[in-house]
Amino acid sequence: MRLRTEQNIVSVWLSANDTCNWAHKPGAAWPCSQLSGRRVFAEFDQTGLVELIINGGRGDQDCDSAEFSACVADHLAGKLPADHKCYDVVVGQFLAKR
Repeated sequence: MRLRTEQNIVSVWLSANDTCNWAHKPGAAWPCSQLSGRRVFAEFDQTGLVELIINGGRGDQDCDSAEFSACVADHLAGKLPADHKCYDVVVGQFLAKR
């Protein structure tokens, strides 16, 4: 996973291994994953998703929005500072309330 943060933008790159490992994580698997084994680029601003490219734009670009949000939030939790302007739309709203 690669992460780039700017003042008002967050960009994340997930490799095919990143999405596969996430979808098959013991105890937290996503059995019917549409993202497993696919490369994902996503960019967010304070209002939400700005750009999404799957497998470099080749083939089907659709994916389940709940899976996409969970995958990105899981990868960025603990890596994106909680005080970043995009934190709530990328990570915060998807964390389980404890």
